Amino acid sequence: MEGEERINIQHPEAWELLVSIDGKQVNYILYTPTVANSLIVGEVARTDDSLQSLEDAIYDTPELLNEYKRVRVVINSPHFVFLPVETDDEVCQELVRQAFPGDDGDVAVSPLQSCGVKLAYMMPHGMGAFLGRTFNYPTVFHHLVPLCGYFKEADRGHGIAGMFLNLQAGAMDMAIYRDGEFQCANTYSFTSAQDAVYFALNAWRTNGMDQLTDELQLSGDGDLRAQMTPLLREYVKYVMPAVYPAAAMRLGRNAMQAPLDLILLALCE
Repeated sequence: MEGEERINIQHPEAWELLVSIDGKQVNYILYTPTVANSLIVGEVARTDDSLQSLEDAIYDTPELLNEYKRVRVVINSPHFVFLPVETDDEVCQELVRQAFPGDDGDVAVSPLQSCGVKLAYMMPHGMGAFLGRTFNYPTVFHHLVPLCGYFKEADRGHGIAGMFLNLQAGAMDMAIYRDGEFQCANTYSFTSAQDAVYFALNAWRTNGMDQLTDELQLSGDGDLRAQMTPLLREYVKYVMPAVYPAAAMRLGRNAMQAPLDLILLALCE
């Protein structure tokens, strides 16, 4: 686990906890808005993707179990669908079950008002109940929600199509906008930078993006960005780093070590 040398939080009621959950690990950040450079970044490995593994990872990490001022959780689920924002939640739940009939997990719905959509997604059976009894009234989101909202703001006023990629070891989040309007988003698993480039270029072609005028922006893992950028520039003229939110550095000098989705949530007060 990262962050063995961790401060002792004397007044957790003034702090906020943000947690990101996927099948391999639990990432988290802790900070208090009233103290500059207070950010704590950590991760806990999971033995597998079972609910028991998640419970063990969280219960074995004491700093996650305090009574914090606010707790927000993002779920990295591969089973999700985007639907118009006016769609009733019960209809959203039924449609995502139809899309993934082999998944008998729980269904949740995250609104994404700025993009005009709702994101309905599956999580392992019992996860929602576990989060509710473990944390202090947590708000739960799909992990694409903060990313899509931020990238839409970054695309505002461009008047062209833009693809945004957020890179992590083995996973790539993608969102596409055209004339400031949300088009689609997805998350891809990959084993090499070449695979990730293939997925990005296939989505570029499928969505009718222009190689000479539209933009492709990359955020996340620096090594992956360095590997992928020259490969992408063989096919797309405008490939560039995405702008990192400067406000994040007020949370802590270590902000760039944290997952981008958690940092973006922390900036949404």
